[in-house]
Amino acid sequence: MQKGKLIVFEGTDGSGKRTQQALLTDVLKRRQTPFATMDFPRYKESLFGQLAGRMLKGEFGGIDQLPSHLAVLPFAADRWLLKQDLLGWLDAGKIVVSNRYTASSAVYYGAKLPQDRRRDFIRWVYTMEQDVIGLPKEDLVIYFHLPTDLAQSLINKRAAAGVQPKDIYEKNEQLLVTVETLYRELIAERPNWRVIECAKDNQIRTREDIHKEVLDLLATEGVR
Repeated sequence: MQKGKLIVFEGTDGSGKRTQQALLTDVLKRRQTPFATMDFPRYKESLFGQLAGRMLKGEFGGIDQLPSHLAVLPFAADRWLLKQDLLGWLDAGKIVVSNRYTASSAVYYGAKLPQDRRRDFIRWVYTMEQDVIGLPKEDLVIYFHLPTDLAQSLINKRAAAGVQPKDIYEKNEQLLVTVETLYRELIAERPNWRVIECAKDNQIRTREDIHKEVLDLLATEGVR
């Protein structure tokens, strides 16, 4: 049996990752393609996901009060709990689509460190999750890029409408600019990363237009 593939959607908050994950899984269902999905942090399903959610709400202090090397541990443990399931899905030949994975912890908690410490921290997070814990490496990472000003506008509207309050990162726009920069550095360094631009002429593209590009990209990468 052919081994499955781990496809990860990354991007800043507001870039539409969860929407694109849902659209893709609808296609996989219609095609009767075996698949599984993951969405991190698992705020309701996992003790560690709940802890990560409390941390993002600021219950344990602000961004500057959380040491990066400790703050990433609940996220890593949340994924660790799914390790055997994930390995089983891949061994069974399934397409696994994950909304966030190792990179999210690496860039978000690396962004608040001094610039000369960020690269070492990002390497440390990958070593912890994928070498020590043994989580499988991504076959393909799709980065949904939405300019920070447009992403922040969506986040503000969502918070004002009471749909989802801002977490401690979404309240710090300058930090999100650094997060975007670190994502760009990963894209430049890692051959399994691809970029989809979610805006054109300073206007957000439709979800259907972006979805079509996702499908075209996956077909190009041999994922059908």
